[in-house]
Parts: sequence; C-alpha cells; structure tokens
Amino acid sequence: MSPIRVSLGWKRLLRDAGLVIGLSALVLLLYDIGWAWNYSYGLLHAACIGDRASLAERGFASDAVTFHSRAGPLLRGWFARGSDHPDIAIVVVAGQASNTRYALDDAEIMARSGFSTLIYENRACADPPLEASTGYWESYDLLGAVDYLKARPDIHHVGVWGFSAGGTASLLAAPQDPAIEAVVAMGGYSSLKADILDEDQNLRPLDWLGRRFIVVAMGIQLGVPVEASSPIDHVAGISPRPLFLIYGEYEAGNGRALYAAAAEPKQLWIVPGAGHGGYLAAAPDEYRARVPAFFNQAFGLSK
Repeated sequence: MSPIRVSLGWKRLLRDAGLVIGLSALVLLLYDIGWAWNYSYGLLHAACIGDRASLAERGFASDAVTFHSRAGPLLRGWFARGSDHPDIAIVVVAGQASNTRYALDDAEIMARSGFSTLIYENRACADPPLEASTGYWESYDLLGAVDYLKARPDIHHVGVWGFSAGGTASLLAAPQDPAIEAVVAMGGYSSLKADILDEDQNLRPLDWLGRRFIVVAMGIQLGVPVEASSPIDHVAGISPRPLFLIYGEYEAGNGRALYAAAAEPKQLWIVPGAGHGGYLAAAPDEYRARVPAFFNQAFGLSK
C-alpha cells in the first residue's frame, strides 16, 4: 500500500472520529439544555399542595377573604380575628406551591398568642398555570395581602412569618413596604442563583454546565433574571424593623449568610437537629415560645 493511501486513510479516520465526537458532544449539550428546561418548568409549575383549610378546624373563627396580588392574581384566604391583640395581624406564608393547610400550625401559634392572622393560598393553587416561583412572585402576593390588611380599619399593625418560599417572599417584600413592621423568615435561600449553582459542591462537568443552563431557563420562565430573587441583596433594607431568622442545623449556611447581611435589630436561631422545615418537631416548646415572644417585643407588648 502506498504512503499516500495510508495518509489519506488516517485523515479520513481522524475526520470521522472528530465528527463522532462532535456529534456526541452536541447530543450531550442538547440533552443538558432540555433537562435544565424541564427541571425549571417542573419546579416553577409545581402542583398545588393541600387544601384551602382555615383555623376554624383549630377552634378559631375564620372569615373567607379575597385580595389581589400586586402582580395581579386574585387570591383567596382566611382572616381570624385575634383575642388579645386584634389590631395586630400576622400574615403566615407557607412554602412552595402550598395551600393554607400548611400555614395552619404557625397560624395557630399566633392565634393562641392573641394575634389576628391572615393565611392565603399560593398562586399555584389560585391559578395552576401561574409559576410557583420559589419566592419572587410570591413577594408581590404577600404585598397584596399587606394592602388588604392596610385597608381594614380594624388592623393597625402588620407582621409576617414565612417558611421556605414564603420566607424568601417575606425577605423580598418587607424592604418594599414599611407597613410590614416585623419579619420572621425560615428556611429560604439567600440567593436563588447561588442556590442553583451550588458552587461549594465538586460537580461533574455536565452538572456544572447543566446548573448554568437552569439559571438561564429559570430566568426565561420566571420572566425576570434569577438574580432578582436574591434576599441577601435586600435584607438590610428591613432595618430598623426587627428580623428573626430561623434555620435548621442542616441548612444553616443560608441563615448565617442572611444574618451577616442584615442590619440590626436581628436575631438568628439555628435549630439543633433540624433540617428544612423540621423546627417545630425538633424544638416544639422553644419554637412555640420564641416566635410569639419576638412579635410581642416587636410590637411593644407586655407578654
């Protein structure tokens, strides 16, 4: 065989190998993009969890209410008038895509402490095509709830207590409206982008790339860049109003980062032995005591 034919054969082989490698890389890239898009869609279009329960089943008379989010949707909820401090309303905001069923435990704590309470459905429950946005659009829903309370002649003070996406919503909403006089936020991320990228992990190349595709895909689907959902950039704006951050031992990084970024007055409770949402189970007596005590102090109450 002539040297020319051998050379041409090797060139053809290298060209074909390069084509296969290039096509394989393209397939993996397209797979990563599709996975990122579907992951983002599934997270942002989570199905509503639970029913629209009220504190009536816990022994507290509750009135059905409706109000508009500042982002537009009509939301339904329940207002329970407090026994000792009826003019102070605590808005209790549940987590991602959660209905009022998942706000009852915390709302009951406030009701037993004599405060008025407002709980309301997540936007994913009100209108399933709406994004359950992990906190960004929920902050506008919370501001709509605050608008509703401000319009009531019997309510003179408002506090908020949010968990997970509800905690993120609370941290994003409070700097925008001084009518929110005290904030308890539990278990939310400090930055959506940082939460997605998770730079502390030693990720494989495709995972590293996929997370960056999620950042882009989620921004497109949210309608705003994910950087807009970054409580750590805004939490200092809650001051001089008091802030109480509650995080479990196994999710404490976000709590510590937010506490460091917040201005006084502020408190941080890292619940020993607790993960995301396990605070009441891990420390039931302290949990039931510390949050009402925070609001009592915030509103200048004696007990």
